[in-house]
Amino acid sequence: MTLPEKEETSKTRKIPAKSRNSARTKEDIIQVAIQEFSEKGFLGARVESIAKLANVNMRMIYHYYESKEKLYISTLERVYRDVRESELNLQIEDMRPELAIRTLIRFTFDHFQKHPELINLVMGENLLRAKYVKQSDLVPTMSERLQGLIGMILDRGKESGNFRKDIDAGQFWFTLFSLCWVPVSNMHTMSWSLQCDLSNNEWKEKRKIHIEDMLLHYLSVF
Repeated sequence: MTLPEKEETSKTRKIPAKSRNSARTKEDIIQVAIQEFSEKGFLGARVESIAKLANVNMRMIYHYYESKEKLYISTLERVYRDVRESELNLQIEDMRPELAIRTLIRFTFDHFQKHPELINLVMGENLLRAKYVKQSDLVPTMSERLQGLIGMILDRGKESGNFRKDIDAGQFWFTLFSLCWVPVSNMHTMSWSLQCDLSNNEWKEKRKIHIEDMLLHYLSVF
């Protein structure tokens, strides 16, 4: 199941022809591929469509990425890399532990809301039982770095006496991730089930604060 785009889709995002170097051409291809695979999944996406929308010929795509499968893996790596690098750029390691965790929660919630293509791609890859992402060493390496950062922050909170001593960094991150992920991945079904518009900005802000307060309460020493 994939989420419909809230704004214009890749069908209208044809990249204008221009003189460009190889790095820019590869970037154009990847950006179009993100939308194409997000909207249609791996099986439904077509290299021909990506080439047309990126204003390149198919030979160029195969020159850079060799195959549809490798282009898809590169697309997955890009959306994972974008979120992981943005998390690390928050520099939360320099913040007080409580503020660091709250900042990470806010960023994660907002990033998922702003990037439904990430949700779509990961959900689609789950339907494929992670067949292609398992071919990427980059994805687990980046996630390991994030867990290490979270572990360091939790340790500082434990040392200061503000956080509980029995917190597992991996379990905590998974919970944080899940709470921020579900409002986007299940937006349409839960909106109908709850008779509440999960895309409403006021609802989203309340949800974000709820997640922050709940997780900080869980971390705190009773």
